[in-house]
Amino acid sequence: MKDTSLLLLLSSLFCCSTNAARLTVTPSSSQVFEDERVSLRCEDASDGWTVRRKTRNQKRAQCGVSWGTPTGSSCTISSMDPADSGEYWCESTEGSPSNTTTITVSSESVILQSPALPVMEGDNVTLTCRTKMADPPPC
Repeated sequence: MKDTSLLLLLSSLFCCSTNAARLTVTPSSSQVFEDERVSLRCEDASDGWTVRRKTRNQKRAQCGVSWGTPTGSSCTISSMDPADSGEYWCESTEGSPSNTTTITVSSESVILQSPALPVMEGDNVTLTCRTKMADPPPC
């Protein structure tokens, strides 16, 4: 009888598990330059996941409602603005959230480029300084 109970428990866990998503950011950096293009994508997700955010000036909002251009489970912001700084994540139609990534938009000429995804203790991380390319001189 114990074997049957264990088998039923395991099969119910496998049949009813939800397909979790994770947010990926391109370029993979927690800091981006003003006017830079950023793509956010819900990876490893079934249909119905959308990109959402919460900025200092805005409540939770879905991509395409008042910001960004949605394409399936992805969202593109063609020109980042400092007001776009905030928390970004994927959310299922049932309200299940993915990991949250904080993105800061800088109007400065140098940023510290660090991974946008969460970093675990013991992970190797490369930090680099990135400079914004100045506009080319007029002809």
